[in-house]
Amino acid sequence: MKIFITILLSISLINIHAQKFPVFEKVLTKEFSEKSDADGRWVFYSDKANIEKIEKPLVKSEIPNYSFYKVILTNYLGYHINEATCLILYDSLKSKVLLVEPLWYGGISEGLVKLFIGKKFESKDALLNFLNSLNELMEVGSGYKFINVVYNDNIITYDLGSFKGDSYTTGGNGVSSTVHYNQDDVWRKIRIDIKNLKIIRYTSINPATKTEEIIK
Repeated sequence: MKIFITILLSISLINIHAQKFPVFEKVLTKEFSEKSDADGRWVFYSDKANIEKIEKPLVKSEIPNYSFYKVILTNYLGYHINEATCLILYDSLKSKVLLVEPLWYGGISEGLVKLFIGKKFESKDALLNFLNSLNELMEVGSGYKFINVVYNDNIITYDLGSFKGDSYTTGGNGVSSTVHYNQDDVWRKIRIDIKNLKIIRYTSINPATKTEEIIK
């Protein structure tokens, strides 16, 4: 009897998983295929993905075709195999996805930021509220936070940093690794150039090397 109940519960769990995001999962299976052998690839395994939909109405209002999801993907880079929580944007009209790798892996996502270059906002508050929501999306899976916002009519700046006691975890092949931050630290300086409430340039600055990554 116990075996029968266990089998029924297993079938129920499989059905629940299969019905959660069937169309989205089909796209993920295609775009992040197990058959790929490219170095640096991200692979989708449905039994590990733990997909969660994220509601960000302020961001969605600017790109209404997209929905936002947290998805655990597996990265294969050389001999390193790691599972990580990624942000994925899903364009339901085109059945396309935009992968936003965790900040610690890929830095600021050019593909994500470019969706908003040239966007004009109704007011300073509308712009700052939008950026706050966008920052929260970028933080997914990273352990970093956007802090210390400074605003004037032409420039918005943030510190992108970590805090003592925070951490993030990666894993793969049954082994997990957790990075713990032992002190507060600024990882990147972010500068957003504004003209007439329109985003015209996004710059990520490494304070250690002084190098810049500019998106425009």
